[in-house]
Amino acid sequence: MTATAIEIDPELRDRINEVARERGVTAGAFVESLFEGWLREQRLAAIREAAGRTPVDLVESWSVESSEYDTTLGDGLGSAARWGRPNALR
Repeated sequence: MTATAIEIDPELRDRINEVARERGVTAGAFVESLFEGWLREQRLAAIREAAGRTPVDLVESWSVESSEYDTTLGDGLGSAARWGRPNALR
């Protein structure tokens, strides 16, 4: 990886370096983790926004269907027995 320099306020640089040192990582690794966290938040925000546009009847249909799966999964017929591992669920 080729390193590059970016201009940031010296106070911010010092704060980043201090926290990175406390965590035992480089400033670059710390900034990368912050950026990855920000990207994750953006993806989750997009999911929330899309979910908010989902029609109510579709949400209700999904809710009914998923509760049926919950019932089926709780029927005591574990998938492990089907794969030749009858004691896997005990």
